[in-house]
Amino acid sequence: MSGFWSKRRVLITGGAGFLGANLARRLADEGARVRAVDNLERGQRRNLAACLDRIEFIEADLRDDSAARAAMRDIEVVFHFAARVGGIGVYLAHPGTVLVNNLRIDQAVFHAAIEARVPSFFYAGSAHVYPESRQQTPDAAPLREEEALPGAPALTYGWGKLVGEIALQALAQEHNWFHVALARIMGAYGYHQDLDPETGSVIPVFCYRAARWPEGAPFRIRGNGEETRSYVFVEDVLDATLRSVERLPQQRILGPYNLAAEGRVRIREIAETVVRLSGKKIPLQYDPSVPTALWGQAADIQLAGELLGGWRPKVSLEEGLRRMYAHVEARVREGTV
Repeated sequence: MSGFWSKRRVLITGGAGFLGANLARRLADEGARVRAVDNLERGQRRNLAACLDRIEFIEADLRDDSAARAAMRDIEVVFHFAARVGGIGVYLAHPGTVLVNNLRIDQAVFHAAIEARVPSFFYAGSAHVYPESRQQTPDAAPLREEEALPGAPALTYGWGKLVGEIALQALAQEHNWFHVALARIMGAYGYHQDLDPETGSVIPVFCYRAARWPEGAPFRIRGNGEETRSYVFVEDVLDATLRSVERLPQQRILGPYNLAAEGRVRIREIAETVVRLSGKKIPLQYDPSVPTALWGQAADIQLAGELLGGWRPKVSLEEGLRRMYAHVEARVREGTV
């Protein structure tokens, strides 16, 4: 347990979502005084079951300025995860809704944090800030932080996150007491993720389909499976997130940096590994008629190691997928999907 977090007053926006709920449990274990805020549009109260009796939970919509101001009261650290998120299908089908809602959430939360003079702010950014042109082949070179500008993201979700980064850096330059950590999270996966095939990400959705098989057949995959991605397990994400804030007293702006794992894997390989872990014989069907926006996404994580005292992901993809499949299988069995 790190003494840094003992009794520290923290706010987690999107606190009942995937990353927010995992962080709430971790910080409660560390002795922090945690306030989690979520409108439960996507997050679920049950994700906080392991720590709900040790934290303060507020159901509120942070697009509302008054709700954002109330959430900031007496807070020392903000972890800002609240956003309109989903799988690639959501971003492509609802580009305007995603952008407008995320800009509104960020605007309300940023203003409230400045008004309340919150000294430390962690921003959950995204690898989607990077130019579409740098991700057009499965073997595209790993993305480096300086390549985000000039901006040319493929998705409005990426544009929103890029604007958020720029706004926070400007606010930190304007207010010398305001310190920000900016992490571009790429391919995070783990406990409490959305399992809905229409809105969820690749790994939880594949695990869900395999755990339910043969219910929900066929096992259909968007694209031809040759796209590549990098994935990092939730425990490694939390380690980097906490290290980021622990270093803020000595640094006004930390990052932006890639919070990711090295290497890459084909979507086809993810599906095949999940099927193997399930122990079932599941035929995979690919739909190459579905357009692919990003063919290859991998990260250079050298800067993260330099900024975070040698941080590197510890959980291998094979081990992470094993843990994830066991978690999803248990949720399916218990009916807590």
